[in-house]
Parts: sequence; C-alpha cells; structure tokens
Amino acid sequence: MMKLAYFDIRGLAETSRILLALGNEEYEDFRYPLKVIDMATYQMEKEEFDNDKKEGKLVGSLNKLPYLEIDNVVIPQSKSIERFLARRYNLMGNSEIQSAKIDSICECVRDFKDMYQKVRKMEGEEKDNEMNKWFSETLVERLELLEKSIDSKDFSVGCNLSLADIVLFTFITEFFDDKDSAFNSTETTPKIRNIIEYVGKLERIKDWIEKRPDSVF
Repeated sequence: MMKLAYFDIRGLAETSRILLALGNEEYEDFRYPLKVIDMATYQMEKEEFDNDKKEGKLVGSLNKLPYLEIDNVVIPQSKSIERFLARRYNLMGNSEIQSAKIDSICECVRDFKDMYQKVRKMEGEEKDNEMNKWFSETLVERLELLEKSIDSKDFSVGCNLSLADIVLFTFITEFFDDKDSAFNSTETTPKIRNIIEYVGKLERIKDWIEKRPDSVF
C-alpha cells in the first residue's frame, strides 16, 4: 500500500490526494500534526515532524514534505508525486506532445501561484490594493492567456481528463483563501470554468472533498 506523508493540512499534498481519490487507490494518508502560531508569518508548531527529522526518519525525502512511499521507495517533491500518480492513472495524455502540453499547463499554474505569493507577503494598504488588483486584473489576464492553450471546453488537452484539468481545479477551488474571488476570475475564460465545474462534479472527487479531514488550510 502507498503512503502519502504530509502535514494535517491540504496545502501541497491536496492535488495528490485528489488524484489518489480519482484513481480509487487505497493508501495511508499520513498527517503530521501542525499547530498554527502566527499565520501572517507562517509560524507553525510541528513537534512530531521536527522529532522525526532529527532522528533521520525523513532523509529519503530530504527532510521535506510531502513524500510518497511505494514499494519501499520514497518519492519526494509534490510535482513529481503528481506526475507519477497522473501517469499511473492514465492522466498524462495519449502522446508525448499531449504529455508535454499537460505538463506546460501545470507549470503555468505554478508560475501563477508564485506571482500570488509575492502579493500575499505584502502588508497593510499596499497588500489590500494589490490583492484587489490580483483577482480583478492580474489573475484574469493570466487565465485569459492560458485559455488560448486549452483545447476545448471539455478538457485542457485532447479528448480525455488529464492532470492539467485536476491542477486547474485545485488551483481555483483550493489554493486561495478568497475562493469566491478566485472562481469569479474565470468569468472571461469559459473553457477553464467549464473544466473546473466538470472536475468538481466527478463522483470520486466529490466524495473525497465531503469526507476528507477538516484542516486549517
């Protein structure tokens, strides 16, 4: 049985958890306790994780999370785990070109996340202004550009569900604190919005979201 190890939050592991749900995979959803001390500065208390790290139990993942363990092999890095699971469940397209397109959409989303983190780290009035601009202008513009690379209103690449569709879904519905503004930013990108809505209606994904443990973020 696989083991996916992360903190007791959604964060960097939630796309992988959704992929595992979609693949109907039995696995150990191992979660280190995480206590939020100061969310603004990302101060967290993670005693069990720190102890395992000191004892050398996490060297296989370079002392970081998440990691996936399968057949006594440890696979670190969230994006590597996502691609591994996507290949396992036939979510990486039907050709090398489709696989590359899927990967490129996922990397575009990663760039968007990096852009947002810069805004999130701002303070005071500047942060408020830039946050409003992010959801009303910047994210809208980024998604409009990405929309041009989306194959159809049904799927990002080709004629089948892929990792790119799952990543778009988790980006808009899971990544941001302000989920309403995130979804509203897809108003001018009908293909992306349709894909997000379609993925959200998949029974295995709906079941996972309904039953998953509650977490701070």
